[in-house]
Amino acid sequence: MSRHCLLEGTNILLINGIEKKIEELKVDDELIVYEIKNMKNTQNIEILKIQKEDKLLGEFKTSIIKNIWLDHTDNYYIINDKLNITGEHIILLQRDGKYFWGEVNQIIEGDFMFTNSGIFERVIKIERLDSMENVYNVQLNEIYNYFANGYLVHNGNPCTACTKCGAAEEGSGSGSGSGSGS
Repeated sequence: MSRHCLLEGTNILLINGIEKKIEELKVDDELIVYEIKNMKNTQNIEILKIQKEDKLLGEFKTSIIKNIWLDHTDNYYIINDKLNITGEHIILLQRDGKYFWGEVNQIIEGDFMFTNSGIFERVIKIERLDSMENVYNVQLNEIYNYFANGYLVHNGNPCTACTKCGAAEEGSGSGSGSGSGS
């Protein structure tokens, strides 16, 4: 079972404002991403989880899909009746004046999530459902986040428990992991 995925039917933002369902994406599609200047751009979940900033400094850019994979989950969350996502997926949040990457299963009502409009939207509803569903994730070439149903999500640490997509796990050193396209 995959841990960092979005449910089938999730709209992903591509260049020129076009949206595609996650299951229709292809390798080399170009997605809108958000480069955060004052946080490390990494796929290492442990590094992501410890970063907290008082300001968010960044800009919209694009990044190309390197890998896509299908998996299954037996439970997921629905946030604000918009985003269907697995509990361990990483998402950009604001809480108590701090900006950070947090797991979906740790979001609380009143947190704020970054949107493709460049603003933060308050989390007003979180629901957890138990249901067997198809889920997808993508790995990007340069910047490791993208917009899913309008919210900025991280692509997580793809394939830490599998080798299906051929991605090499990123090292915690200089950022040029073994063949990971950093």
